[in-house]
Amino acid sequence: MSNSNIPDPFIGQILDARYRIEELIARGGMATVYRAIDLRLGRVVALKILAGTLASDPDFVERFIQEARSTAALTHPNVVAVHDQGVWHEFPFLIMEFVPGRTIREVLNKNGPFTSAHALEIIQAVLLGLCAAHDAGFVHRDIKPENVLITDDGHVKVTDFGLARLISTTPASSSTGAVLLGTMAYLSPEQVQQQNIDQRSDVYSAGILLFEMLTGRVPFTGETPLAVAYRHVHEDVPPPSSLQPDVPPAVDHVVLAATRRAPSERLQSARSFHESIARAMSGVPAAESLTTALPVSQTIVLPVSEIVPAKTQVVEISPEPKRQRRIRVRAILLGIFAVLGLCALGLFFLNSNRVLVPAVTGKTELSAKIALKEVGLTSRVTLRFSESKEIGTTISTNPESGQKVRKGQVVNIYVSKGKERYVLPSELVGMDPNVARDLLTSLTLVTSRTQSIFSSEIPIGKVVSTKPEIGTQVKRATNITLLISRGPAPVPVPGIAGVSVAVATKMLGKLGLSLDVVDQIFDDSKEGTIISSDPVPGTSVAKGSKVKVTVSKGPALIDVPNVVGMGTDEAVALLKDAGFKVITHNRLGIAVLNTVYSQSPAGNNQAPRASTVTLEIV
Repeated sequence: MSNSNIPDPFIGQILDARYRIEELIARGGMATVYRAIDLRLGRVVALKILAGTLASDPDFVERFIQEARSTAALTHPNVVAVHDQGVWHEFPFLIMEFVPGRTIREVLNKNGPFTSAHALEIIQAVLLGLCAAHDAGFVHRDIKPENVLITDDGHVKVTDFGLARLISTTPASSSTGAVLLGTMAYLSPEQVQQQNIDQRSDVYSAGILLFEMLTGRVPFTGETPLAVAYRHVHEDVPPPSSLQPDVPPAVDHVVLAATRRAPSERLQSARSFHESIARAMSGVPAAESLTTALPVSQTIVLPVSEIVPAKTQVVEISPEPKRQRRIRVRAILLGIFAVLGLCALGLFFLNSNRVLVPAVTGKTELSAKIALKEVGLTSRVTLRFSESKEIGTTISTNPESGQKVRKGQVVNIYVSKGKERYVLPSELVGMDPNVARDLLTSLTLVTSRTQSIFSSEIPIGKVVSTKPEIGTQVKRATNITLLISRGPAPVPVPGIAGVSVAVATKMLGKLGLSLDVVDQIFDDSKEGTIISSDPVPGTSVAKGSKVKVTVSKGPALIDVPNVVGMGTDEAVALLKDAGFKVITHNRLGIAVLNTVYSQSPAGNNQAPRASTVTLEIV
């Protein structure tokens, strides 16, 4: 309730000729909450009147009315019910279920962090409410301690579904901007970046809420809301145990799985979050009920003046003769001695019916049973994991050895079922990482790290293997690293210059590459051989890549001069100047005229540069 002495103008008013406002419950920047009486049904309700800054926005009021009607259809034990809505003298209001209790914020401020067991119990209830909302098509968008109530009988309820949705659709520059900034500590990265929002955003906010219940503080703080928003987008949420060392590893894992920055990598729904919490609770010590741990009110101590004493009757006793007093004292002493004698006799018979629990630790189950039976005790066997005792041997007993117990009493024998080990299953190969994490969590294992590796068999983004390796037996809570495929490893481009296209195609095919002829040019190289490649030899490329090559069309063709009838020396000089090689051949063995008789190839044709022209000399 408010401590202000200024009278509240709404108290005593009757809204819609039905709801009489009785008492101020809480006041915030966005709305004021009152306890009111529904005069028609005669029940207590919570009445929330929106702030004047919101009431002055006609578009907001219209959306508020439509959203409230939709939210009223959402009924679930863990959701504060919306009974009615309306606008009274231009003030939009909601009529909600009246929940006697406190918000998580109030409990945290008064008592500090919750135990792991209580935090998990509360978040389970919150997630059940979110499951119902998500199934009905609602996303809360503003999960935080102020919007979760614990009733006086220990029930947990989530409130402000429709209102949170409305506020989130109002531009940050409007009057609600300050409200959004005030809840920045719980907004998901996609909310901060104004991206698409779905139920995974509520999963993130619920994860932050669980972190705060476990540690007493939010993971990200800053001097300004903008600084907090930056950290949500660019930093990973730390494990709660980094602030609260008694938080179990399984609880750390669930918080981290719910608060991963990328929506595709975090727990995909409130239901999968709830299932992960259920698995984590198996490794958390049980705690007293919430109603016991969080008493609804303090004990009232009445002033002494308000305590009415019982009436006392005063009896006057007359003096007693000495002889009578002696007789009475003697009788009292005899009675005391008789009682002491009976007590001693009882202790004797009690001790005669008690035996010592024998030492059976390390013995086989059968030997332990026989040893207990020999002294008149019965046994009950419970199997437990043990790192030090062999399978089938006794770990301990309850009561412990050396204690005296009644004959016939049942003694619990705890027998080893061996070391607690879990095999990393082969089913992990090819799984989506989030599914793999859930599977490992069900085996009491933790996955806090991933590592990218090359794989030509497993699709990109799927699990290739683990560290330790799949098939390995590991202890409870072992931290498992998931090895995630980043696709095939790159291969270096081989040197293929100077080889034929056919040979180069085979060479590249063996490496998972293909050849693409992009150009053919005249070159002094042999026709059909590769001149150059792109990428160049030695460059690493992904398998499946194409290597672009330029192929030689052979040397360029040039005109062959006609030298028939010319002198030998003149003809040879002319051909060489044109770019040819020359061979002379004398049929007669001697040159009589020393003149060209014929040539091959013949003159006025074309031949490749640097090819040979043969001359016949006479």
